Amino acid sequence: MNDLEELKTLLFGAEKRALDSITERVQKPETRAADVADVLPEAIRLSHREGGELVETLREPVGECLRDSCRNEPERYADALYPVMGPAIRKSILSALRAFAQQINETIEQSLTPRGIRWRFDAWRAGVPFGEYVVQRTLLYRVEQAYLISRDNGLLIGHVHHQASRIKDSDAVSAMFTAIQDFIKESFSPDRSGRLETADMGEFTLWAVHGPHALLVCVIRGVPPRSLRGDLSAILERIHFRYGDGIRDYSGDTSTMAGVEEELAECLRFEAIQAADEKKRRSFLPLVVVTLLIVALMAWFGYRNWEARQELLTLQDVLEDTPGWYVADVERTGKALTVRGLRDPLAASIEEVASDAGLSTDRLVADLQPFQSLDPEIVYQRTLAALDAPSSASVTYDAGRIVVIGSASQVWIDATEQKVASGAFGMSVELDGVSSIDLEQLRADVAAAREVQFAFTEGTELSDADASALRDHVTKVSSLVSEADRLGATLNVSIIGEADAIGTVELNTDLAARRASLAEQMLIEQGVSAERLSTSLIVDGDLANATNLERRRVSILLEFDSPSPATDADPE
Repeated sequence: MNDLEELKTLLFGAEKRALDSITERVQKPETRAADVADVLPEAIRLSHREGGELVETLREPVGECLRDSCRNEPERYADALYPVMGPAIRKSILSALRAFAQQINETIEQSLTPRGIRWRFDAWRAGVPFGEYVVQRTLLYRVEQAYLISRDNGLLIGHVHHQASRIKDSDAVSAMFTAIQDFIKESFSPDRSGRLETADMGEFTLWAVHGPHALLVCVIRGVPPRSLRGDLSAILERIHFRYGDGIRDYSGDTSTMAGVEEELAECLRFEAIQAADEKKRRSFLPLVVVTLLIVALMAWFGYRNWEARQELLTLQDVLEDTPGWYVADVERTGKALTVRGLRDPLAASIEEVASDAGLSTDRLVADLQPFQSLDPEIVYQRTLAALDAPSSASVTYDAGRIVVIGSASQVWIDATEQKVASGAFGMSVELDGVSSIDLEQLRADVAAAREVQFAFTEGTELSDADASALRDHVTKVSSLVSEADRLGATLNVSIIGEADAIGTVELNTDLAARRASLAEQMLIEQGVSAERLSTSLIVDGDLANATNLERRRVSILLEFDSPSPATDADPE
């Protein structure tokens, strides 16, 4: 080593040794693997915590590993999943069986035979479902013995039995069953996959439940239900879960399987006690009495329910037939019936509805809001109320229209015609048969004053009585003309002036004209239009009547024209 190399060693010896150590670690794969193994768990944990990239990265390789392993070693994974898959499959089957049992239960519950009634009463007293009680009375069985046998070597792992059971050599029984199992595989199953699960031996039934490393063989007296196999499978699964390693490596040393017989003892609790000899020595009469009482009680409740239902239906029918009601809901609360909906103020009252339905008023409670119904009958009543027809007129309903006949005041007629024109009634109203009371009265008044004469004493001088009568009559004629105008009628007034034959014709004609003009002027002063007035003269030329004082007069005649074509004729 020259001086330069020695100087390098002195100056950088420690660093060189560190670099040589790092180089050696990097070049050796086993060293790098050990370093990665030290930090790999923490690195995986940190990567999984930070995001999902690690899961996405490992999904494909891990999936391929699982597929290859399941394909190459299916038994290993089947043994691992057995304690998990068994309960899941059994739960699904149990659900289907329960649904089937429910159907059977519904069918059985329709039975009314004496035995069925007695069993129903016993099930009610025992507090169990009727279908379950029937199963207990018809499917009678008991698990007498249970053997746990290794599948690999046929050795007996555990054995339990009832005290009353006669027991042979359990090891010999185990060996015999293993030999039979092998015989079945060799003789009847070319691929050696067949296995014995059930065998009948007189009054006994032999059931075998197979597991990955052991099988459970139960000797059952009687006819067991199918659901028992699921219960036995659950026990075998629990044994595999707790003693899986010991069963797989079992070679005859029972100390490695301590406590397994306590698990097997669970099989002996499955039994259904024979009930044929449990006939109660009780009189059948109490059961009949109780049954009749129950039937009578059920019939009474059924009748009450039917009666309540009929009341509800009757009330609904009455409400549907009652105009002006809209029912949203009818609810029974105890004995009371509550009706909710709408009611027109003109519709039948709640008391009338209760009476029609045969219910007392206190049993019917109404929660109603007002509205206007469009039922024809309600519309008719509403129209009647709006018409407010006088007693002198009668109202009838004919094919969707209201016909009014009779008489009424002209004011009512005019107002009603305006309402009809505006459609205020909501239905057709005919007033053609209605006459005006005012018009009839006017007609009568005109008839009473149709023709009145007033006498003159001489010239155009009226007697005191006739002068007063003429003034009164002129006032009355003026009021009749005004009333006729109001009612749309026409009242014309004719004035006739007369004179006797004393004197010349010219003098008498002038005298008659002045007498007519006197009455005309008085009418005009009272407000009678001149167009309504007409005058004429009568002069008597017969000298034989020269002293006839009756010709010294003025006559006032009234001519009435009705506004209605039906009343055009003048009153007689």
